[in-house]
Amino acid sequence: MDAIYRTVTSLFLSLMSAIGIQAAPMSWQMQPMPDGRVAQVVLSTHPHSWQSETIPLEQFDGLKPLLQKDGPAKFRLKRDAGVFEFDGVLRRGAGGGTFEFAGNDAFANALVKRGFGTPSWAELFKMAWHDTGFALIDELAAQKYQKPTLQRLIDTGDHGIDRAYVREMTVLVKDLNTVDDLIRQHDHGIDGAYIRDLAALGLKNLTANDLVRAHDHGINRKWLTNVRARNSVQLSLDHLVSLHDHGVETMEELRRRTHQS
Repeated sequence: MDAIYRTVTSLFLSLMSAIGIQAAPMSWQMQPMPDGRVAQVVLSTHPHSWQSETIPLEQFDGLKPLLQKDGPAKFRLKRDAGVFEFDGVLRRGAGGGTFEFAGNDAFANALVKRGFGTPSWAELFKMAWHDTGFALIDELAAQKYQKPTLQRLIDTGDHGIDRAYVREMTVLVKDLNTVDDLIRQHDHGIDGAYIRDLAALGLKNLTANDLVRAHDHGINRKWLTNVRARNSVQLSLDHLVSLHDHGVETMEELRRRTHQS
């Protein structure tokens, strides 16, 4: 359903831009997080639509000085695919207003030269919002991933995959070859911390399928630590999945079942 909604939204924005219809002003809302380093920003491109991202404050041009006072606020967010120009009001760091987006023609031309095709205004908007730019594209190429289509490249950003995730996962998982592989891992909640947790507890060099299977069967650090707290026997992934699926949640339960068998 999300994919259908994104497609419809993209087509709607592209059509409005192509035929020159003046759409309702696009709006934004911002709420700084307690750590003082990032803010949750919500954009609305047309009525009944919104999308949210958590963005480091340092990525905005001209925002930090405005956070120290109340009043009118103009600042920008520049990405490879385009620039967001924000205009509104801030009160104690939170606020809202309207914004405009200008796609980067140089970036669009670079995509064409690299064989991705010509992006629409809506596609540039999405790539800019998710910061899907040269860093991610170059990292995928450097790590020898199969070249994605333009749509799959955009989907990669939509699913929260950035350069750091690509680099980390490529080192830790040896059988990732496409952006679809990366999207599958990310969507199943698998990241470097999870893989290192498993490795620290004896489950090393797992394949992409193994990791998805382990995560989907609830094999996490808390459960592993509990089961292995006093168990000196090395258990395989198959054994652990079987134990979890049969309700073994504690060391005491593992011992009880072992004694009964």
